[in-house]
Amino acid sequence: MDCVELTGTAPTKTSAVTTPANDPVILIARSFEAPRALVWRCYTEPRHLVHFWGPKGATNPVSEVDLRVGGAWRQVMRFASGNEYGYTSAYLEISPVERLVWRDAPEGHRFGDELPPAEMVTEMTLTEQGRLTSVHITVRFTSLAARDQAISRGFAATVSEGSDKLDLYLFTLSATAAFQQE
Repeated sequence: MDCVELTGTAPTKTSAVTTPANDPVILIARSFEAPRALVWRCYTEPRHLVHFWGPKGATNPVSEVDLRVGGAWRQVMRFASGNEYGYTSAYLEISPVERLVWRDAPEGHRFGDELPPAEMVTEMTLTEQGRLTSVHITVRFTSLAARDQAISRGFAATVSEGSDKLDLYLFTLSATAAFQQE
């Protein structure tokens, strides 16, 4: 899937990342200056996901979404070194434009396949207030050790950098829409 290189200046924001001492979760909060429906589409449509998913410098040659409970989301990130990291998730709950819950799944998972116990479950909620959409993500792990290992591998930084890329992508979409209206 093709992806354009994003350049320019977007509004400067940061992701708030919290790791409670006695709870095996990573909490991530970020606001975007965009309508909630558009932010939802960015998280659920491959044509948008390829532009921002993953850390700086990563591209997404594979992005597949079967957006239904039990459906699979498959993503492959490619890094400048040529290394690739692929993963598959299965959707557990879908409340359009409001809430999305997914979990890790074995490579090749398809709708209807039986799943082993989850190692990681992610819940995302989107709320809109005025011109801002707030995204709150809770990533729940099976243990504190598993959570801490994900942190040590750069999980939170990867999510934050992806949010930075999403912010720039939304800014680019907004600028393109404004230009097209002229």
